Amino acid sequence: MPRRRLQRACVCRPPIKSGNSGGRLSVIKGVSAQIDVSGDARPANLVLVEQSGAKHEIPLPSPGDGMAGAEQAMHDPGLHLREVKVVSEHKAIARWKASDLGWRRLA
Repeated sequence: MPRRRLQRACVCRPPIKSGNSGGRLSVIKGVSAQIDVSGDARPANLVLVEQSGAKHEIPLPSPGDGMAGAEQAMHDPGLHLREVKVVSEHKAIARWKASDLGWRRLA
């Protein structure tokens, strides 16, 4: 019988500053550029929601790449995010929200 993999919550430092700061789009583009391409055929989107409410959708070749990009975005102190999602085929695969204690995985 195959073992089920347990989901772990990613605990990182939450964003501290609010508002817009310059150069953020170049960082977001850098996140998508640094992710390796894998063989999964389903495309995915990495959705980054800033504290100001602005959304950025980054198309990626696979959900695995989206998970790697989400991890990278949550650890980047230059991005002031309140929510990170990985979406594939119009369904959220994973979702995290920033809280006082760090990032909480919701789905």
